[in-house]
Amino acid sequence: MRGYLLDTHIVLWLLSGENDLNKNIREDIDFFQHRYFVSVETLREIVILQSLNKINFDDKLEKIVSALQERQINILPIELKHIEALENLPIIQKEGKTHNDPFDRMLIAQAIANKLSIISSDSKFPFYKDCGLKLLVNEI
Repeated sequence: MRGYLLDTHIVLWLLSGENDLNKNIREDIDFFQHRYFVSVETLREIVILQSLNKINFDDKLEKIVSALQERQINILPIELKHIEALENLPIIQKEGKTHNDPFDRMLIAQAIANKLSIISSDSKFPFYKDCGLKLLVNEI
């Protein structure tokens, strides 16, 4: 499988029109230049964060999925191979910090298992390059 997996912040910025998303990445998505994927784990994270009032994004799941479909962004389910990749993914400790966010770790495992490049602004994602993660950093 080739293409890009969008991190949760990237999805939120794309759907809300935030300027935090790199203009070139936004245009690439809007003009269907590559295959893009959003993990079902990202949708789960958004719904959980909304229910806990931890994000300022009110779109319901149905509207989010519809907006992704309009942009021809595929929903990536969680499969056994992703859980196996997660099982083999080390807990990274760098610069005195441990990266143990379960949502991020599943996205990283999915990207590695499916040979997708992940688009993210997360400063901890580069720690996984030695594990086979291909990363496109969202820089403004």
